Amino acid sequence: MKTITVPDYYPKFQCSGPQCEDTCCNGWWNIDVDLETYQLYQNSKDEALAPLFQNALSKNRSSNANNNFNFGLLKMRADGSCHFLQQDKLCAIHHRLGATALSDTCRLYPRYLNQFGSLRENSLGISCPEAARLILLNSEPMQFIEIEPESAIDEKPFTSYRFPLHSEGDAEQVSILTDFRAVIVAILQFREVSIGARLMLLGFLLEDVNKITSSEKFSHAIEILPALQDFVGMLSYPDQLEDQFAQIEASIPRKIEMATSLIADSPIDSTSPRFKSTLQTAAAGIGTTQSSEQILSQYAENHAAYYQPFFQNKEYIFENYLVNQVITRLFPFTRGSYLELYRELVCSHSVIQVLLVGIAAKNKGLDDELVIQLFQTFARNSNHNKKYLGKLLDSLHAQEGDSFVDVMWLLKEQQ
Repeated sequence: MKTITVPDYYPKFQCSGPQCEDTCCNGWWNIDVDLETYQLYQNSKDEALAPLFQNALSKNRSSNANNNFNFGLLKMRADGSCHFLQQDKLCAIHHRLGATALSDTCRLYPRYLNQFGSLRENSLGISCPEAARLILLNSEPMQFIEIEPESAIDEKPFTSYRFPLHSEGDAEQVSILTDFRAVIVAILQFREVSIGARLMLLGFLLEDVNKITSSEKFSHAIEILPALQDFVGMLSYPDQLEDQFAQIEASIPRKIEMATSLIADSPIDSTSPRFKSTLQTAAAGIGTTQSSEQILSQYAENHAAYYQPFFQNKEYIFENYLVNQVITRLFPFTRGSYLELYRELVCSHSVIQVLLVGIAAKNKGLDDELVIQLFQTFARNSNHNKKYLGKLLDSLHAQEGDSFVDVMWLLKEQQ
């Protein structure tokens, strides 16, 4: 296997095991089991594990089941924990049968193993607390390096996201689309302007490229190169970008309403204790039981007094979050249209920001661990549950036009 492209944080990751404050062996609905591992579990004669396999393992009957990667399911206990989670917070399968007996899901988490053209790309998701700290708290811009494959991780033909879907694609066009991705990352890491202005510019870039690629006359990726060059050139004018961003009309009451709707719609009884605590803290700080006028007034005061002092020198946390979302999901080439994916990215950013203001208000300030807890638990519920943000995204789509500009009000932090 050829070398693998990874973010510079990737080789530093080590699972914290029993010290983890939000173990990945708890809080899921079901765990996908690949065919090879399913057969291993089905045939297990281990005196301790065999009865547990009989109770927890089943065939995946869903319509999207794949015979290779999600042939079976491991169901959780009633409390959401895995049947194989020991009292020492370690895995009984790993303990008794070794790491090679783990399913692809358990073996690889929190890794993303992606394929872009002929290039293999690995990264980490921030739904893992240890990965979240490693990714988000690095004050230096994320860089990318080449590493050798690891046999325990990369030997099986598992892929999280792939583009193109069924082949490596045309090498020349994939190379141009790689440049497109590089421009996206460059915009998100352009620290001469605010995060909001960067996301605005990203929206304009996606809109222009989308117009080119959706045209009936479009025939080759080379046609997007002039647009890419134009947007790179715009980075030479940070003041103008901020001026343009300042012209976007804010709607802070709608942003707060979105976040409080998400809190209200969260199934608290089935939510992990860590996320439940985070939402309750945010709700108390926002003051969800007060009048709209009181909530808006207090929100502005809390933003200035408790949120802004922490983030004025730590905007890189949001930058790292956005860049990592882009690379882990091969943004904007998988799972939907450019507009749908942009709307999801902006919505997630907006909701996190409002919840953090609430958490800051309740705690009279923020620290790294409070911020990590919110990002990590939010990612665990949104990145791994397609329905979690669905209602909000559907409401945005119903209220707004089919334009990138129509969702940019979400980028504004203050009225």
